[in-house]
Amino acid sequence: MFKDDQSIKGQSSKGSVKKNIMASQQLKNAENNAVQKIDEKLHKADEAVKKSAKKAQEIYSGTAQNSKMFMNQTLVPNNPSITENKVWAKQPTSKIHNAAAIPESLIAGINRVVMLDIVIEGQIIKHFKHFKLAQSASRHHEFSLTLAHDTLGSPENHNLQEAQNFLGKRITVVFQYKDIEEGPERNFVGVITEVGFSQEKGNLGNIILTGFSPTVLLDAAPHIQSFGGGQEVSLNSIAHHVIKEGLGSNKFDFRVDAQHGNVPYSSQYEETHYNYLARIAEAYGEQFYYDGEVLHFGKLPPQEKPVMLTYGSSVSDIAIKMKAQHVSPSFYGYNSSKNEKLTTGSSKISHTSDIAKRAYEISERTFKTPSLRVAPIKATSFMDIDASQKGTAGSKASEVFITSGTTTVPFLYPGCNADIEMRKADSSDTAYFTKLMIIGVTHEVDARGYYEGTFEAIAADTGFIPRPEFEIPKAEPQFAKVISNSDPSDQGRVKVQFDWQAGQDTTEFIRVMSPDAGSSDKVNKNRGFMSVPEVGDQIIVNFVHQHPDRPFVMGGMFHGGIGAGGGAGNNVMSFSGRSGAELKYDNGAGSMNLKDQGGANMFFDGAGNVVHNANNDSTKTVGNNKTDKIGNNKNSKLDVTI
Repeated sequence: MFKDDQSIKGQSSKGSVKKNIMASQQLKNAENNAVQKIDEKLHKADEAVKKSAKKAQEIYSGTAQNSKMFMNQTLVPNNPSITENKVWAKQPTSKIHNAAAIPESLIAGINRVVMLDIVIEGQIIKHFKHFKLAQSASRHHEFSLTLAHDTLGSPENHNLQEAQNFLGKRITVVFQYKDIEEGPERNFVGVITEVGFSQEKGNLGNIILTGFSPTVLLDAAPHIQSFGGGQEVSLNSIAHHVIKEGLGSNKFDFRVDAQHGNVPYSSQYEETHYNYLARIAEAYGEQFYYDGEVLHFGKLPPQEKPVMLTYGSSVSDIAIKMKAQHVSPSFYGYNSSKNEKLTTGSSKISHTSDIAKRAYEISERTFKTPSLRVAPIKATSFMDIDASQKGTAGSKASEVFITSGTTTVPFLYPGCNADIEMRKADSSDTAYFTKLMIIGVTHEVDARGYYEGTFEAIAADTGFIPRPEFEIPKAEPQFAKVISNSDPSDQGRVKVQFDWQAGQDTTEFIRVMSPDAGSSDKVNKNRGFMSVPEVGDQIIVNFVHQHPDRPFVMGGMFHGGIGAGGGAGNNVMSFSGRSGAELKYDNGAGSMNLKDQGGANMFFDGAGNVVHNANNDSTKTVGNNKTDKIGNNKNSKLDVTI
């Protein structure tokens, strides 16, 4: 079905005209039958998945009533995203279609011919020369598709008149065995990011389509936005919003099912959507990866029955490694509202595989140096620290046992489980070895259907996968405006809005830096210098540990609309409140003036003279003795009759 044009022409270069006509007609019939077969599969899959989706939604609706709270906090509902008109996976969690048929399809000593159904946004690609796909649980998937110069109809050349229409389009590739009805199938869904035309040695050339998993759409450009601040927001809601911004609602499937509850404030800071999602997934102990068809955020999806891999049959050139590495991180945090340091105990990761368990225990005994670090989140409770620490420990612990090899099974994908059988010593018989989770796989198929595959796997059942690739942004000091200083906890905090925030987006209530702040045995609160910025003030904000989720106010900033400076010679210094009360120093005259909003003032002229002025009444109260000593005259003047 998928022979390239050169091989077809080579087969029909000899014989009579009549045979050529018959061969051409047979080819057309075969193409029509193939298209009809794909259409029938799409129709059957559509009906089957609609029933499954309806049933899944009913189950979800029934259980949702019992899962609306986490840590006494309200969770935002996490409704699965189901996209219509897909090949096989109209469900939040993709699987191998008819996976039970894999062992039935295997023939000892014979590699099955693999057939690919390739569809680019509704257009079926009938012939291809070569297809290569590299998949990973920790980074973007990459693929390349090589087509003959005339596969798209009219012969293509360097102008790319036809191929350019595929740029930015969604591609679906269905892996299946040739000539097996109702056999196993597995999909890959990606996006074409580059189209090209190559020629060599005087041939007619090839069309090259390359691209990535849809996750690349989330990793195109850095962005700044925040979540929460005004009120807590669930991690589910954050992930759903960020993914939807990049992938849209209809083209690609994603699944959000976070275990963590609500967060008070979180910021995507000068980083791509993908980097932010990967960062918060690792920080909150969630998993984030693309399985080839569905993007997952949260706990690992329910697993299907493991694929059986047998060394010497479906697997060859196998390599098994135990790795000793540090698996015991320790995190700490701080809750300023409660003045509470947050720590937790050790985070043990459970391995069910015997060999992985041994590798983990050896790692614990080998690397005993402490590893205390600040938690990568703004923790408010001990449970936050525990979840974050366990997530990092799990990512490291998942890598203590690695299995890799080559395979003839074209249905493996990141996140799927496999039972592997190894050959016994001094025997050709095989026996069960362990259960694996695939974290990386490559597929390569040529026009003849010859398949080559490799895989990399970790021990299954830990609930963790290796850390996704991301960078930690470092927040720098920046301007903001005070939105509210009515701290509901009466702790002198303010809510601010950065220049990049708009509408109702703000921080949560954050602390204000002071040159002196504390308490004493006689002053329970507000000992030192206490001044809370006013609403509308421009302030400068810095970040604890340069973490974008942990801002604090460093101080106020004058701008051109409100700043007057210190006058000539920069002699004037003052401290004033919004009422008009003021304490002013004049370093030129050495004077000082203290006044209130009513005009009463006390003026020290710098020459040793003092002027008291009260526009209304003046009262002096002496609790005991009073002594007046006057070096010269005393004058008193009354404007009323005694």
